[in-house]
Order: sequence, then C-alpha cells, then structure tokens
Amino acid sequence: MAGPSSIPISPAIGQSGSTSESLGWRDAPSALQLVQAHYLVRHGERTPVRTRLLNAKPAIPARWNMCHAGKDFHSTVLDLTGSTKTIRADNWKNEDLSGSPVSMKIQKRVESTDEGAQNILATQPGECMLGELTDLGRSTTHLIGSRLRKLYVDKLGLLPKELQESDENKVYFRSTNMGRTIESLQSVVSGMLPETKANHTGNFTPTMLIRNGVTENLLPNTFGCGRLRELDKKFSILAAAIHNPKLAALDSLLAPHMDGQVPRVDGHPRLSGILDTVRAAKVHGIPIPSAFEDPKVVDVVETAVCDEWYTGYRAEDVNARDQFRRLAMGRFLNELSGRLNDKASKPSSTPLQMAVYSAHDTSIAGILGTLDVFDNRWPAFTAAVGVELFKDTNSGGLLSTLGLKKEQHYVRMRYGDKELALPACSARGSHLEGRPEFCTLQAFTKAVDALRHPQGKSWEQECDESRHGE
Repeated sequence: MAGPSSIPISPAIGQSGSTSESLGWRDAPSALQLVQAHYLVRHGERTPVRTRLLNAKPAIPARWNMCHAGKDFHSTVLDLTGSTKTIRADNWKNEDLSGSPVSMKIQKRVESTDEGAQNILATQPGECMLGELTDLGRSTTHLIGSRLRKLYVDKLGLLPKELQESDENKVYFRSTNMGRTIESLQSVVSGMLPETKANHTGNFTPTMLIRNGVTENLLPNTFGCGRLRELDKKFSILAAAIHNPKLAALDSLLAPHMDGQVPRVDGHPRLSGILDTVRAAKVHGIPIPSAFEDPKVVDVVETAVCDEWYTGYRAEDVNARDQFRRLAMGRFLNELSGRLNDKASKPSSTPLQMAVYSAHDTSIAGILGTLDVFDNRWPAFTAAVGVELFKDTNSGGLLSTLGLKKEQHYVRMRYGDKELALPACSARGSHLEGRPEFCTLQAFTKAVDALRHPQGKSWEQECDESRHGE
C-alpha cells in the first residue's frame, strides 16, 4: 500500500480535500490504540456569495432554486400568554415579559428584486440566498456525518453506539457563527448521531458551540485582528503583482464571459470571486463557460487565487510568515494541541473522544499551510482535515502506572483521504519508525508551541500592533 506524502498529490479540479466512504482510514500498527479524533470540515455546497458571470456563455443564473429543505422549519419563540412561565424577565415599561418557549412552524422565502431594485419579483419556492447552504450541501454534510459514524462508532468503537446524557463530554461540536457552517454542523451531527433525530426516543441532546466574532479562532480572524488584516492585504497586493502579468494571457478566453473585464487578482470582479462562482455552479450541475473546464486555465487561475489568500503561510520573510501563521491559526492549533495533550497526560479526567468543527476553506488551508502541507489547491466543499491521537500500548507497563515513565502517543493527520507526513516530524525519533505519518505527540506539540510569540505577547496584544504603530 502506498505511503503518505508530505504534500498531497494534486487532486482532480475542485476536489482537493474530498473524502471517500472510508475517510482514508488505514489501520494503525496493532500496538497503537486510538483514543481521540478531531475533524475540521469545510461547510457543504452553497450558492455563490455574489452574483457574477450573468452574461457569460453560458450564463450563470442570478437565482438558484436549490434550497428547499431549509425553508420549512420550526422556530422557538417566547409565549407570554401561557399559564406557565418558565423564563422570567424584568419588567419593561410595567409590562410582564416572562413566558415559556414554544415551537412555531414557519416558512422562509427569498424576496428578489430586478436590476436596480425597481421592482419586486415573484417569490420562488426553494430560492436560495447568496452564500446559502443548498440541499446538496445539506446532503453531503449529512454524508460526512454518516461516514464518521461508520468509522469511529461502528468500526473502531471510539464512541458508544448510542450516546446518553452522561456522555455529553465525550463529544465536542463547534461551528463558526455563519448560517452555512451552523447548518452544515447540524447535518453532520444528524448523520453521525442518529439518536439526535426528533422522532428518536434517545436521551442525548447534542450541544453546538459558537463563539463571538472577535474571539473566533476557527478561521483567520481578520475581523478581530488589525495586524493580521494588514498582513493579509500586503500578501494580496504581492500576489497581484506576481500573477496579473501571467493572467493577461487569459484575457481573450475569459474577458468575454466577464462583461469585457479582464481577469486579475485585484480586478472587478475579483478573480477569487470568479473562481468561487464557477466552482459553486459546477458542483451543482450548472453549465459553466468551457474555458473554465480547461485544466491549464484553471491551474493559472487557481494558483493566483491561492497565492492571494495563502501566500502568507509560506512567505520568504520568515518574521512575516511566522507572525501570519501565529495570528491566523496559532490559537486554534494551540487549543487542539492542548486537547491532545490533556487526553494523553490525564486520560481519566479527560472524557473527550470526538470533536467536529464546522468551518471554512480558509480554515482548512490555514491549518495545512501553517504545518507546511498545503497543496496550493482551493479546498473543496466538505473538504476535511482529520487529526487522530493514538496511545502506544507497548510503552506503558508498571513504570507508566507509577508515573515513572510517560506513555508514548502519536498524532496522525489526514487531508481528505491523504495521510500527511508533517515536515516538523520528519527527524528520526519524531515519528513512528517506518510510518512517517505517525508523528510523536512531543514533536507535534513542539511544532505548535513554536507558533507562540517569542516574547510571550498575547494574540490581542499582537493584533493591536497595527493601531500603535509597532
């Protein structure tokens, strides 16, 4: 069987990080016992975030009727008229606002206007908002959940077949605060834990965790970090200077589909937006201009866009590169490393066995870029990074029980179905002999610890450097 590579083989167009039914699982050596698993998943298929290529040949439609599943739903409202009032509220203008939560059935539809917003167009059942998770996206994220269950519950027994209330700390579910990631996580959990369905008699109710925007660390948080925003802009300008001359060779092929605008990293529309629209259309079976089916054209465009967004992770300026990595994904990787180390050093008091994070393309690329294993291809919808912790059962024994010898633990990462041999773990003794994808926990932790600020500055302090002119 083929071994892992430090950088995944270039995938089919638009499929970087995609998973198969097996999630790329390969049996570990018999002495290694799986004790914890983490999966970071890009949200499912969605509509474009803006309307573009409306006059392309063929045209990309402005309205997408692909969001039927999420239009009929139950919403929780506070009933102030009931005889029981379980939620108390302080009086407001002498009105009693105490009440009880009740479920209300409701429909949601998109109201669209014509160009210039002069007239309201007739509503269409199932019409999507821009950037909304589609029915396809709900299905594929549910499928990811089913695959997680088949592997980690049915095959490996990492989690019990059916969770109970007492098992709540065995799982951890978290999403960024965006509709498409929240709904994606709901679908993943539904596929992974069938006992959570409304008509099931089980006793387990999953908790989904969401952070406020300023403190979010599941993605490069330019919203909350001024210094990261500055660096991001700097590398975007650099990518435009490098790639715009190369993109000029594609003008005659692409400009006719872009209302005569030439394709440029910093153009109008931006090249990243064009690629996003084309990728979203293609995965939903919407015909796209033939030029965007040409692998050579796609390679030039995708390389330019990836460099615009992700050059910071491999910048030649070591100080700028390290700071970009630290501010972009350092906090999340430190949290992840902490959970792995807690499980290894305090197994009896660390019940967490499975964590699922619903995030974005920038999250996936950020983690891979920070660890030097990004393939410079744009992550596919539902692209996934898996991180597994194994205990070496041969490294324990009496000395370990007495606390005189540490049990050895290993970390294995996968991007889609591809096992990753981390460069930080390439040295002899930093990985399992003959299996370079099994990085020692010590080497993994050392690589993550190296992301910390050399003078011990916090993320907030370093982010504020832009304001103080440091």
